Parts: sequence; C-alpha cells; structure tokens
Amino acid sequence: MSPARVVIGAPIYNHVEQAHEAFESLLAQTVREFVLVVVDDGSTDGTWEIAQEYARLDPRVRALRNERRVGMIENWRRAFQRARETCPKAEYFAWASDHDLWHPRWLSVLLAELDAHPEAALAYPLNTKVYADGSPVDRKPWHFDTAGITDVATRLERTSWDMSAGNMIYGLFRVRPLERAGVFRRVLVPDRLLLCELSLFGEFRQVPQILWFRRWYGRVFSLSRQRASFFPDGRPIYAYLPWWLSHTVAFAWHVVARGTGCPGFGRLAGLGLTWRYARLAVALHAVQQSRALRMYLVERYPGLRGTLSGGLARLRSLPLRGARWATGVARRARKRVKNIVDEAIRIPGVAFLKAVRAIPLVRSRAIPWLLREEINQIPSARAVIALTKELRRIAAAQGPILVGPWLSEVGFELLYWIPFLNWAAAEHGLARDRLIVVSRGGAECWYRDLCTRSLDLFDLLSVEEYRQKNEGRWSEGGNQKQYAMSEFDHEIVELARDRLGVPGLTVLHPSLMYQLFRFYWYEKAAVSILRDHCAYRPLPDAGPPPEGLPRDYIAARFYFRPSFPDTTENRAFVASVLRTLARRRPVVLLNTGLRLDDHDDYLPASDSGIYRVEHLMAANRNLETQTRIIAHARGFVGTYGGLSYLGPFYGVPAVAFYSHASELVAAHLDMTERMCRTLGVPLMTLNLQAAELMSAVFDGLSAPGQSDRGSSALAG
Repeated sequence: MSPARVVIGAPIYNHVEQAHEAFESLLAQTVREFVLVVVDDGSTDGTWEIAQEYARLDPRVRALRNERRVGMIENWRRAFQRARETCPKAEYFAWASDHDLWHPRWLSVLLAELDAHPEAALAYPLNTKVYADGSPVDRKPWHFDTAGITDVATRLERTSWDMSAGNMIYGLFRVRPLERAGVFRRVLVPDRLLLCELSLFGEFRQVPQILWFRRWYGRVFSLSRQRASFFPDGRPIYAYLPWWLSHTVAFAWHVVARGTGCPGFGRLAGLGLTWRYARLAVALHAVQQSRALRMYLVERYPGLRGTLSGGLARLRSLPLRGARWATGVARRARKRVKNIVDEAIRIPGVAFLKAVRAIPLVRSRAIPWLLREEINQIPSARAVIALTKELRRIAAAQGPILVGPWLSEVGFELLYWIPFLNWAAAEHGLARDRLIVVSRGGAECWYRDLCTRSLDLFDLLSVEEYRQKNEGRWSEGGNQKQYAMSEFDHEIVELARDRLGVPGLTVLHPSLMYQLFRFYWYEKAAVSILRDHCAYRPLPDAGPPPEGLPRDYIAARFYFRPSFPDTTENRAFVASVLRTLARRRPVVLLNTGLRLDDHDDYLPASDSGIYRVEHLMAANRNLETQTRIIAHARGFVGTYGGLSYLGPFYGVPAVAFYSHASELVAAHLDMTERMCRTLGVPLMTLNLQAAELMSAVFDGLSAPGQSDRGSSALAG
C-alpha cells in the first residue's frame, strides 16, 4: 500500500453527543487513502472511548491521548505534530473536529483543487451551519478566496480584512507552507494569525460546493473563554494584551527578526508587511468593538435599535477611513522619501557622467557608448528592473495569462499598449495559446496575432454598468490611466475567471507599461525607453468592410476633447472639412451613437455625400466595425488621438486636427511620428492655426472664424 498523501489531525475534547457522526462522516470519504490521527485532551464524557472504538475498527485511525490536559492551542499543535510523525511523507494536512459533519466528497474535491493549483496553500469548501440537532441554520454560505492574487501584500491585506478564520481553518492545507507559517502560535485568536501568515506563502482557494456542515452553538466567541480553554495551566501576561498587539509582535518576530516566515522575500520587505498587518489589525479591532458596543446597547435598550443602526454604522466606518487616511499619509511619505533618494542619486550621477563625457579622450576613444546613451535614463532604471522581474515571473508561471483588462483610452491602447505587448511576448517568450486578452468594444481584432483567446468587457457588463464603474475608477485614481490595479480591475478579473472557467490566472496588467513609460511622457527619460520596450508592426487583418458602404470612400471621425474643444470656430471648421471631402468622394462618418466615454461626436447638419453607420454599431463590436471601415478606406480624417492612430496600422494615410496645443503632450506627438516612420504610412497632425494655409492648399477650405465664403467659392 502506497503512503497516504493526506493526513487528518483531529484534536478532540468532550463532544460525546456528536463524535460518532463526526468520525463516520470523515471515514466515509470517497478518497480512502488517508490517515486520521485523533488526539484527545483529557475528555471526561466518553469522547475518548469513542475514538478508541474507531481505532480498533478502522486501520486508518490512530488514537492518542495527552497525559494531562494541555488546552486547545497545544492540542491543535499536537494533532499536527503527531500527524506529521505518523505520515512524514504526506503532502496535505487537515484539522477535523469531533462535532462537525463532512460531505463524502469533501476530501476528493479539495485534493483535486490543490493538485490542480500548486500555487495554492489552502483549499476549503463552502459550508452551511447546522444546529446541535442537525437542523440547518438559515444563513447564506460565506464566500472568500484569494485565487489569482499574486502580490503578497495584496493577499495579506485581503486575508486580514475579509477572511472568516473559523470557516477556513478546517480546509485542506499544503503541509510545507503550513509548517513554515508556524501552525498555531500561542496567542489569542491563533487561527486568524495563522491564516495571515499563511497568505504570504500562497493563494487560498474556495471550491463553490457545500461540503462541510459546521455545528452552530450560537455566539460563543469571547476572549475570556479563549483564555480559559487555551491556557489551562495559567494564563500568560501577554494573553491580557489586545489580540492585535500580540499578533503584530509574533508576526514581526517570525517574519522580520527570525526570518522563518519569509517565503522568498527579505526582512526589509517583511518589515513593510508587518506595518501593513498591524494597521489593518487595529482597524479591524476597532470595527469589531463598535459592532460589539451596538449589540450590547441594543440588548440592554431595545428602543435604541433604529437610532444605533444609522449612527453606529457611521461609527464603524471611521476606523476604515482612518486606516485609509493613514495608508495615504504613509504612501505620500514613502513617495516623498523615494523622490528625495532618487534625486540624491540622480543629480550627482548626471553631473559625474557629464564631466566624464566632457573629457576629450573619453569622447573620442575611451567609452564611446557614453555618447550614444541618454544620461537622463537614470531615473527609470529601477522601473526597468521591476518590469523585467515581473515579466519573468509571469512567463515562468504555469497556466493562462490574462492580458489586461484594458480600461483606458483607445489612443494609448494603439500607440503604446499593443506595441508593448508585441515586445513583451517576443522578449519573454509569452506563447499565444497562454494569452487571454480582455478589452472592450470588439478590440480583440487588434490582438489576433498575439493571442488565441479574448474576452470583451461588454459581454461581462452592460454599457451602463461599465460607464458607472469606470467613471468611479477615474474619480478614485484621478484620471483614466491604469497606474495600478483598481477595485474595478479586480472585479473584471474575477468575472473573466468565471466566464472562461479558468480558475488559475496570472495577470499581465497595463500598470506595468504605465509605470515604465510615464518616465518618457513626463520627460524624465529618453525616447530609447520606448524604443527598447515597444515593437510597432501592422495590425492583423480586420476582415471585409461592412455591407452597404460606397466604394473609394474617406473615413471620418470628429469629436470634441480638450485639445479640440466644442467651439463655434471648431464646429464651422469641421463642417467645412466634411463638405469639401463629400464633394470629391463619399465620406463614411464613424459616429457610434453610443455613450461610452466623455467625448461628444460632431453631428453634421447635412448628410449630403455623408454615410452614417450608427445602425451598424453595437457596444461589444463598435471598435471592430470602425476598424473594418478604416482598414478599407482611402484615407482617414478626424480629431487627433484615438482612432486617428489606427489608419497607419492598416496602411491607410490619415490627417488629424487639434486646436489647443497646450492640451497635448509633446511626447505623444513625437511617438506618433516615430510610429508612422516605422510603419511607412503618414499620419499628418495639424494645428488649426495653420487653417489659412490649408485653405489655400486645399482650394478654399474655410478657416476657423472666417465666414462661409470659402465654401461658397468651392461650390463655384
């Protein structure tokens, strides 16, 4: 018989009424290859005799008894230790009680979950509560997991704030992470501390099936009860300290001082995690205290229920607000210190390189690469290193990679994000069959040579849901740019995982690109940072044009934005452009009729020679439809930005206008010109201040502020 892969430790004490049912449900598992090690802590009601009976009847059961009562914490620790001694080669461990019930497939489902996801440290099922007599408690199952969260700090934060330790501690653990996380520390609320420490080692995965039936004896939790049951030989002084303080000290001791709780990161990073944990623990403790206060007052003074529901609800939110405020202060302080350090390094470094470069011998012979490299690249060095490490981690991870979700502007997606992905896939060997792109509006047609699978946001959310949540993201972050994963990003990742049926996803988020390229956009680094991390090439074939379009047409899209505001002069100019073009060949106007962002389309007063395509547009296909139209056009004319970049990617020349140069970032204009040189297709960007010259060149085109005489001349 092969060694058991699973060993179950059952610390038992005085539950004779339910012990038979508990042992029967454990031994009835469909997976038969496991060992059940029962450790009795001096039961006096017949529970120990029941354990001995099952040990005689079933060879998988080992029954042990402590010589004297050691208390709950020590008994749980001994259950683990005796289980490890009994089955030293077991890969997985679970604690079991002497009073709960388990579904026959409980072990098989959790075992399959951990086998399928080596990045997970713990798997547990949904559960339902039952009373002592077995009747169900009318409560909804509790949901929580950290599947797909690869960042250690994020996992710790979500676990600390959202977990329910009692619902998770009876799951199936991977043995080695559990050992390194310290099993049960000798503190109050030890299961909470264990799960927080374990979150540093891997994901927590909850299977969506009710496989555990937890006995419910009412609200029995109290710290005084824990002190009595945990420490029968006398309570240590630290047991009277706030639990969050003893947890923080234990966390710091093992993660920072000893370093035993560090899964691959150093003590300095551990210190940051300790600070994060302490901050969250204090906030959570405050919320728990406010909840306990409300319950006490309502029980003593029922007439206060209505008043307290509103008042204490606001009171409970104060600790979280305080935690967020403290987090913001700490973040700004770290950023300030980081900037000071960066400048302290950069300024003398730049001065030194300038001095070295000024030496004649160096300029001519000694170090010629100094003449080619841009010394202003220095501030971005750390971002390049961080990007390289993250892309290597993503490439080395097992399973599919979710690329996105892309929630920012179309222009940034075309000009930067897709070329960045081209480079990243080639540089780090990201195979097409691993990539799953998440964008919106049918933009997956732009990614067909990068991935084999894609998902559209408008297949997951309605247009109104998308707009509201994305605008909320803008308000929270201050702009559309995805410099970090927002709550909306996390929500989309969860929706994508459910829709695709792929439980384990590694995320390649746009923040990687934004964090690096911002150095160029804000003129802190040379253009080589983009040249070294972008690959410009034509986009994949868009497919045939929609039916019903004229032959040999011009595609046009004018909308208003800060660089091209909605003014009388700009409207007159657009009307003149469209009239002039429509007299020479058909114009297909790419207005969508959809309200997907904060841009307002220009609507012409006359449709003479202008073809409207709003009837072809759908939210989840509007970008694909516009792409197919532009790809088969003779040219594109419109507002600078967004779709104006699309033409050159399909070999279609474009002319794009703006009127307020102060609203444009010079770096984007420069990158547009470089992109067009690479693709060999022009995109002419024109300021309307040159409209008078354009009027002469284009035979009477009206300039802003002029009367319609130019148009009359054209008519003649």
